[in-house]
Amino acid sequence: MTFGPITPRRARQLWYAPILGLATALMMLRLLALARILDVPGFAQLSAALLVSSTFSMLGCIGLQSLLQRDMPIMFVRGRERAARVLLAQSVLAACGSAACAMLVALFVPLDFGSPANLVALGIVHGLSQQLFLVASVESRSRGEPLRFAFQSLVRSIVVICVGLGVGVATKSASGVVAAEAAVSLVLAFAMLLQTMAGRDPGTSATLKIAADRWRRIDWRAAWVMLLVSLLAFALTYADRWCAATVLPARDFANYAFAGIVLAIALSAQGLVNASVYPLLARLYAREGQAACYALCAKLSWGALAGALLLALPAYWVLDAGLRRFYPAYDVALTLLPAFLLVAAFRVSDFWSSFMMITGSQDKLLKVSLLSGAAAAALWAIVAQPWASSGGTPMQFAMLAVLLAVGGYVAIVFASRASLRMRGSFE
Repeated sequence: MTFGPITPRRARQLWYAPILGLATALMMLRLLALARILDVPGFAQLSAALLVSSTFSMLGCIGLQSLLQRDMPIMFVRGRERAARVLLAQSVLAACGSAACAMLVALFVPLDFGSPANLVALGIVHGLSQQLFLVASVESRSRGEPLRFAFQSLVRSIVVICVGLGVGVATKSASGVVAAEAAVSLVLAFAMLLQTMAGRDPGTSATLKIAADRWRRIDWRAAWVMLLVSLLAFALTYADRWCAATVLPARDFANYAFAGIVLAIALSAQGLVNASVYPLLARLYAREGQAACYALCAKLSWGALAGALLLALPAYWVLDAGLRRFYPAYDVALTLLPAFLLVAAFRVSDFWSSFMMITGSQDKLLKVSLLSGAAAAALWAIVAQPWASSGGTPMQFAMLAVLLAVGGYVAIVFASRASLRMRGSFE
């Protein structure tokens, strides 16, 4: 497996990691700042709205976002610029359409988990803004320009923090913060999309028309399978959070969500690395085949897992001291930190899912994830027996998160290896 010499251009692109890391850190720090600005019930409402936002984002443009991430790098390599922009436009149309449908569902089937109804609607709009930003940023990542993506993310982080915290200080309102963040992200996402389409042939309007006309020509089977994989992955990642939001009182859920910032940091870090790794794996698979792609994925996954587990203990000491000093109201969160740090280690090191998606094994990934998740949930129900404690406690839900993370990781590792052997038997 070869990657070629380190050219000056490649060397410059390596700066994406610290810049994107800074952008990610700023977005995480904003949650800590908002926990200080808002009272505990207000932070619980904010966390619920952000949970709705993350849930909507997992729709992934009804599967087209995953299809775009997989196919756009290959389209650029093969010179299919117009087809890439059409698929991008189709993803935007799908995102906006699914947001409209989600708003109707929220209107006629209101969710009740301790938050005002307007926060559910704002959470959907916030999720749409996140999804459009991710779709718009696929272009820079697909061209092998992670540095441009890093700068886009840093600009967004700075603007979102300034506006969001400013509104939070002025209003002390969770809904105000969510609305402000959504508005800023929407403006930046559409600016990026227009920049991608501007000066191209055909223009923006014509590309959108072509995207609508070719709607039926989309590889919907692959898109739907990828959507199901994404939704299942999200469900397994956030099942404990949704259960906690539904069952726990506001104070306990605020503590649970606060401890969950550790997991949010891990997921953001994984996304930071995967922003460059996913297209790299896709291009490597196209050039050198599945074995080379698997070898790189294994090195990245095992290395990240070992590093995360080594860092878990010092991270616990730092977080424990910080929470006791600056966030005494979140005392329950202290007891949840070890479990969330373990979950974070497995989530941050999961590149196996990307490997299976890239190599066309999304059907197998779906089945394995579903079976492992069901097994983990069944084991948790038998051991924890949440019905015996009025629906469950924060620690019980944290244990559910551990079982889902570890069980899913192990199952996908074995599935990836089996997929490699099976493909090799036909080559």
